[in-house]
Amino acid sequence: MSKINSEILLKMVEEKASRKEMSERFKCSEAAVSKKLTRLTAPAEPAEPLKIDVLTPKEKSFVIAMARGESQTSAACHAYDVGSRQSGKSLGHTLMKIGGIQEALAEIRDREIPIAHLVKRLRTHVDSQDPATSLRATDMGLKLWDAYPAAKNLNTNVNVDCSPVDLSKYSNYGRKRFDHL
Repeated sequence: MSKINSEILLKMVEEKASRKEMSERFKCSEAAVSKKLTRLTAPAEPAEPLKIDVLTPKEKSFVIAMARGESQTSAACHAYDVGSRQSGKSLGHTLMKIGGIQEALAEIRDREIPIAHLVKRLRTHVDSQDPATSLRATDMGLKLWDAYPAAKNLNTNVNVDCSPVDLSKYSNYGRKRFDHL
């Protein structure tokens, strides 16, 4: 089995050669040719997520700092050159309400740490011999799958007759009883 030359393979693709012809040329299987073509023609991963491209430069800086693990306050202070910590805290809180920033952070998180990786890691801890570790990992897994209800609500309808009551017949009740005093 010979190594597949990328340049020759791409030329054969341009000439519309079949996979069978390509595999015969390189003395390998059609699957090996397909695998090599997939690697050669796969789009390169963008350096930045697409959601971050619509943000301003300072918002991008804020998102990147947050993705690195900085707090909202310190990320806002660094990105916007805020003087006081209190101003940074307020600004960070305001920035996190912007939908584009939340989407960019989510995209970075999903690209850098795919959910499948987290589930695999969690599974190793669920199967742990240590009961405390296993219970904690099970609890985290149940939360991941929203197994716990967010809140328990009970709605009750009660029909009550609130029509006015005639109290005139009771108006003399107190006087008769206490007139002798």
